[in-house]
Amino acid sequence: MEFNYKAKDLQGVDHAGSVQAPDTHSAATVIRKKGLIVVSLSTKNPPANMLLERFLNRVSFSELVIITRQLATMVSSGLVLSEAIDILEEQQTNKILKRALVEISQNIKGGLTLAQALSKYPNIFPHLYVNLVKAGEASGKLDSVLLQMADGLEKEREFKAKIRGALIYPIVVVTMMIAVIIIMMVFVIPKLVTLYTQSTIQLPLPTRILIAVSNLFVNFWWLGLIVLVGSFVGINRWKRTPEGNLFFGKLILKTPIVGKLAANITLTNFNRTFGLLTSAGIPLLTSISIVSDLTNNPVFKNALKDAYNGVEKGLPFSTLLTANVFPKIVSQMIRVGEETGKVDEIFLKLADYFESESDHMIKNLTVAIEPIILIILGIGVAFLVLSIILPIYKLTTSF
Repeated sequence: MEFNYKAKDLQGVDHAGSVQAPDTHSAATVIRKKGLIVVSLSTKNPPANMLLERFLNRVSFSELVIITRQLATMVSSGLVLSEAIDILEEQQTNKILKRALVEISQNIKGGLTLAQALSKYPNIFPHLYVNLVKAGEASGKLDSVLLQMADGLEKEREFKAKIRGALIYPIVVVTMMIAVIIIMMVFVIPKLVTLYTQSTIQLPLPTRILIAVSNLFVNFWWLGLIVLVGSFVGINRWKRTPEGNLFFGKLILKTPIVGKLAANITLTNFNRTFGLLTSAGIPLLTSISIVSDLTNNPVFKNALKDAYNGVEKGLPFSTLLTANVFPKIVSQMIRVGEETGKVDEIFLKLADYFESESDHMIKNLTVAIEPIILIILGIGVAFLVLSIILPIYKLTTSF
């Protein structure tokens, strides 16, 4: 493979070029043998197998949490940063992460800061992560910032796991329901139709409905597929527009039960991120900008943009969080934090509060979904049984 590199010599003069090598480590070795210190190293026109490897060996959120905790522990123990990253690299089994850590270590040894080295890998280290590391380096408190990040990431991982766990049951049941319906309509019902059409009895209404639906599945499946794909593509494109994105954002928040849960999840992430940023010493305007970029729901995103403009004019942040978007407790608590100088602590307490609220809602949602699914299953099974048995009963009684 061919690698592009940027390097410095012992006099600090910049050099750039390309080398041929089987992997990143070998390429770095070749460059060092030339008496150069590697600043950056990247693959030129990566081959298809490398692209496949990147897809199969993506760095998971759990892996990011683990290396953050390990790095925080080693740095707080007094280990040199480059040595700590070298130790992390030796322990990795994920090839993408291992290669990134090798290059990060080389970049740090070449004179870059940790934040600058991490910023070269946005697919692994998010914008928030890099900004927190940058703030930690600027304040000389990288060890404490890394420990706070590790705690925050672990809480976020646990929170996401709870949400996924609550959604597994309904998703599995609904998927099985759809699979059973398709099998019945495509394979079972057509065979029964052949039996029924040979008789002269008047078929009951449920049976006629079932046969009509089955005919649609068998004879016009392509039309349903076109409508389904067309709807998906059309909705997706509209969602990418500002108007469509805002419409779906409002729709989610107005949906019963789900809307409240989505708002609480957003508020949990919002407050936890603000807490990490403010405790790291990042200015409020920068924090608002970062949180706005990380917020997915356009309703909250627009409210944060308006708040940014207000803070820029000198207004208190707590007075800019509109009541129709943010609960009153958020603005009230932040105002207390502004008055006492403990805004970071307030944000983290609010994150814990909304996480607790979300936990209760997830449990209630799971409890509420189970009987609803059972009722739908019961109605569906009863309809199928009636549709199939009624004609058979008529046939047997007609003789």
